[in-house]
Amino acid sequence: MTENYYGPQAYRSDQIPEQKRQVADPGRSWFNRKFDMRLPWGRTEEVAPQSLRKRFRPEVLRKIESKPSGFENIDFHQRIDHERYRHATPAFRTKLLFLINAFGNPYVMVFILFPVAITYLTLLIKNPNHMGALNFSLSYLSFVAWIYGPLLACRVIPSFIFRFAPKWSIKPGRGPKWELNRRTGLVTTYSDEKKGPPEEEQAPFYEFDAYLTNEMIPPGQVVHTLYLVHRYRPILLPIGNLIGKTTGEECFALWDMFQNFMDTSRPLPDIPLWEEFRSKDPVTAEHDRQTGRPARYWRDMDDETWKKKESEMMSKVRSRPCKSKNLNKGNELA
Repeated sequence: MTENYYGPQAYRSDQIPEQKRQVADPGRSWFNRKFDMRLPWGRTEEVAPQSLRKRFRPEVLRKIESKPSGFENIDFHQRIDHERYRHATPAFRTKLLFLINAFGNPYVMVFILFPVAITYLTLLIKNPNHMGALNFSLSYLSFVAWIYGPLLACRVIPSFIFRFAPKWSIKPGRGPKWELNRRTGLVTTYSDEKKGPPEEEQAPFYEFDAYLTNEMIPPGQVVHTLYLVHRYRPILLPIGNLIGKTTGEECFALWDMFQNFMDTSRPLPDIPLWEEFRSKDPVTAEHDRQTGRPARYWRDMDDETWKKKESEMMSKVRSRPCKSKNLNKGNELA
């Protein structure tokens, strides 16, 4: 059954076809070729990025099971199951509302108001004139109102729209962006043409490499993002958009997660995200049968146990780059 289920180009870490030598790099710019770091293949850990761990933690999965969202019949073009991870983005109006809502985040408010509060307290301590201090306090409160008011509106208005006009505000985009297919072993990108159905470009997963970018943001912090690029054709997947600009460790975790997902010589990654689909994948179903793994291992896990498991995975994520420093040079796959 396993031989008939997976396609001829399905990825197996123990049976990788011989790769031709890469003589050019058409998928990346000169700047990226100069400064980006290629991540190693193989020797993966059973990990996932922190943002995905939080988004699909057992508590959330149980809530989804017990209380459907009401949008189950809407095609958002995104698929996450035992066969594929297909990524899609919502319509412009939905993205805009989410962006506005982000500005009303309490952390953003604190980030903006804290420096002003420190400046005010410093000047107040140095100012012995009580009347001057009163005037300064009134000026400060007026400033806070001007800043805090719009930020609060950014939080309240989108939330109100999402709650009372969900069918208008929550809309899918025109189509998917990219897909990693475990069953076929193919990576697919979809064009962004304005008219007509999105055009597809495909290549085997083992012909792609993962690269880590570096970017400096104020106040002097270095952040990273991850992308896949085809060795021989100008095909690029910005898979790092799933977790945003973050630490190098999180990018390593995302790369490990997708290698494990695509690898048909092993079961699906044992994380909450794929648990409900484990019985539908032949390799995974056989593994779970032999090991006696409970079908609802994650979904029925209590919060305290989950915290311990999450902490263990965090330790693996933080140690992953250190273990990978001397692995795989060039384009060889481990």
